[in-house]
Formats: sequence, C-alpha cells, structure tokens
Amino acid sequence: MEPGRGTGREGVDGQGFALVIGSALCYASLGILGKLALAESVPLLSILSLRFTLGALLFWIAVAASPVLRRELAGLPRRRVRDLVLWGVFGFAGQSALFFSALTVISASLSEVLLYTCPAFLALILWWLSGMRPASGRLAAIALAVLGTYLCAGTLGDATDPAGVALALLAGFWYAAFMVWMHRLTPGVSTPLSGALIVSGSAAAFDLAAALHGGFRLPATAAGWGAVLGMVLLATVVGLVLFVAGLNRVGPQVAAVLSTFEPLGTLLLARLILGERLAPAQWAGAALIIGAAFVLAATAPAAPRTAVQA
Repeated sequence: MEPGRGTGREGVDGQGFALVIGSALCYASLGILGKLALAESVPLLSILSLRFTLGALLFWIAVAASPVLRRELAGLPRRRVRDLVLWGVFGFAGQSALFFSALTVISASLSEVLLYTCPAFLALILWWLSGMRPASGRLAAIALAVLGTYLCAGTLGDATDPAGVALALLAGFWYAAFMVWMHRLTPGVSTPLSGALIVSGSAAAFDLAAALHGGFRLPATAAGWGAVLGMVLLATVVGLVLFVAGLNRVGPQVAAVLSTFEPLGTLLLARLILGERLAPAQWAGAALIIGAAFVLAATAPAAPRTAVQA
C-alpha cells in the first residue's frame, strides 16, 4: 500500500496514467521477488526486516536532504508522529507478515489475487461503520469478489494449501481494516515523511521479531540480494514515488482504478518468471476479483482509496 496523501487535483492525462500503471507494476513484482528470495533460503523475517529497514533508510535520506521536509518534521505534532509509526508497526507490518506467510505455501499469483479482496472487505467495513447500505452496483461487486474467491480457492481440493489461502484473505481483510485508520492519519503530511515514519514502524516490528527468533541472516547469494534489493527499490520506494506523482495528475479515484493493473502484472510476471499457471476456474475467479476491485474503485466515495500495495 502506498503510505501517502489522498489529495491531488482531479484530471486525466497520458503521463499520469503511465505513472500510476508503472507504480502498479512495481508493486506487482513484490510477490515474485518474495518467492525468489525464499527460494534462495533467505528466512522470512530476514526478508521483511531487510526490506523495511533499507526502505526506511532511503526515505530518511530523502527527508534529511530536503529543508522543506525537515521543517515539516520539526512542526509535526508528536502524537501524529507516534500514530504514523504505530500504523507501520501494526497495519503495514501486519499485512506484510500475512501476505509473505501466504507466499511460503501458495503461489504468488493466487496470493496477489486473494489480497485484492481488500476493496470488497473495505466496502463491507465502511458499510458496517456508517450503517449506510452501499449502492446496488457496489453490492454486486462485493458479491462478485466473494464468488471469485470461491472459484480461486474453494473448489481446489488438495491443489492449494488452505492455510495459505486463509493467510492471503486475512491479509486483504487486515489491510482494509487498518486503511480506515490510515485515512485519518496521512492528510496534511507529505508522502516522503509519512512514508519514512510508517516504513520505520514496520522496520522496527520486523527487526525486533527477527532478533527474538534467532537473529538476522543475510542473503548468501547474489540472486538473494537481488530479490531483496528489488523489493526495497521497486515495491517499497519507486512504486510509492511513481504512485504519488501519478496521483497528483489523475486524482485518487482514477489512480485507484489504474492500480488494478497490479494483480494483472503479478499474474503475467508469475507466468514468465516463476512458470506459475492458474487453473481455468482460478482464472475465472481472478477475473471476478479484479473486476470487482475495478468497480469498487470506480464507484468509491471520496475516501478512502482502495488501491492495494503490499
């Protein structure tokens, strides 16, 4: 998920489209790179610790290099700083832990598709919080997401680990639940600064977890380092920068719709790089889930966004 502001002028242009789609494709690489790192025997906690620690370092370098961001940080209320860090500890780190745990037992393709049930979960949570029944089109999209989930995971028998399916779905629900909280924290805070604080919280969570479970283990191969650094650069920093630049050109609703290129990108990359193949029923389910995410993003109220990046 891109930890940034939900503001920006409304409008559509080709460059804005390209920036947001480029961001989605950067985030689409996360599951693929995670699988490659795991294949190089890099422990899961070490992968996550390195991803967020190095990502936080890059964000703080950007903050330190900018007098404007340094002044903003100095003037940011301590309570806001604390809450953004805590969101990283519980929201971002929690969702990432669930998603990467799913990657250890099911394919990157299925993990990403099931993560994209997040917009449907978000619509249900907002329905529950507001007590206002969603429009019929949004209800239909939620129903399609449920059907798509069943097709992806409910009819596979022994072909897919049910624990992995449950973890990927829980990652989508977890992120939807914490997104409501995030929407109250990030307005008025610049993206590099909010990103630095949130990613630092996630880094602290995984650094502590790794220290308590046998310590860190650095990648032992060039391929392992390449996968980890790819996650840091593409799926933690560059993806965010491209998303925010595109968001400022096309507005939040269009950006959320274009972010549905993320699971499509994962499906393509998983096929090309990992050789993963979905069964016909899973392809049908994936189409329903991605279509539901598209409809929910296209019909979303002003807040909060339903773009999903792990």
